[in-house]
Amino acid sequence: MQTQGTRPLRAVEAFRGARAYRRQTAFRDDLAAQLHAIAPGAARVHLTPVMTDVDGTPRRQTLVHLVDAVGYTVQAPLGAHRAARRLLVEAFPSAEWDKPLIFNAACGVLVINVPDVPAELGIDTAPAVTA
Repeated sequence: MQTQGTRPLRAVEAFRGARAYRRQTAFRDDLAAQLHAIAPGAARVHLTPVMTDVDGTPRRQTLVHLVDAVGYTVQAPLGAHRAARRLLVEAFPSAEWDKPLIFNAACGVLVINVPDVPAELGIDTAPAVTA
């Protein structure tokens, strides 16, 4: 008689994968619906941290830019921008909020937006890495 190893059955792995996919899909769809309720037509949210010095003490604030699927700015009141930022902070509490971020509602992903500079311009600040 052969004993079954400790490897889980393939069906169990498939069920776990399907459950994780459904959870991720529900999370994405819920965020997209809430963003649409806040600012109809918004497909992406650009978050850019900036330092302000209005009263002599430097403070970090976040600029929120709501963009539609084509890339045009969505006209929304200030409260909608604040609500969109609050929605993303609650959905992604462990994100690096001191870096520029982009949330794409179509795929439900928050990514760091680091602009790249072409090397031909010679204005990059990082030292060149040679292997």
